[in-house]
Parts: sequence; structure tokens; C-alpha cells
Amino acid sequence: MERESSEYLMTPVTAGSGDPAAFTVEIAVLEDGERPETGDWHAATWGVDNGHHVAMLLIGPDGAVNPGPGTYRTWVRIQAAPERPVIKSPRFTIS
Repeated sequence: MERESSEYLMTPVTAGSGDPAAFTVEIAVLEDGERPETGDWHAATWGVDNGHHVAMLLIGPDGAVNPGPGTYRTWVRIQAAPERPVIKSPRFTIS
């Protein structure tokens, strides 16, 4: 992704059963090697990409997060009481 671009960052989410879109989802976008803290989470939305559920967050100059050049990961947190799973994505690069 180019640093001047505002795009929805989509992170695939696989659920064991049921529809994960029934739950609240949040995303943290952090440099590779960092772990999310309380203030890093942003309200996200659900979408479908090629038949798979994805958690989505608009990033870039017009988004919730505007990361500079570097290597990042997204962290997805799902509020599914009593569970609250956290899913780490593969690395991605912003140039």
C-alpha cells in the first residue's frame, strides 16, 4: 500500500461456528513486533471478500489510522462474551 492512499484494510476472520459479523469488532494497526494496548483499538466493520468474513478498517490520510512507511500487522479483537478472541494478521508493508 502506498502511504498517500486511503484504503480499507481487510483482515480475514475464520469462525469455528456461526457468523462472526454478529459481534462487535475492533482493529489495532501496529508496527511489526508491537502488541496492542488499550488506546490502540479502533471500531471496525465487517465485510465479505471472496466469500470469507473480513474485519475492515479505513487506514491512510482519511482513515482511522495513518501509518507511515514501514512493516505492520493488524490485530483484530472480537467482543463475543464471554470470549474476546484476538487475531494477529500476516505482515504488510506501507511504502
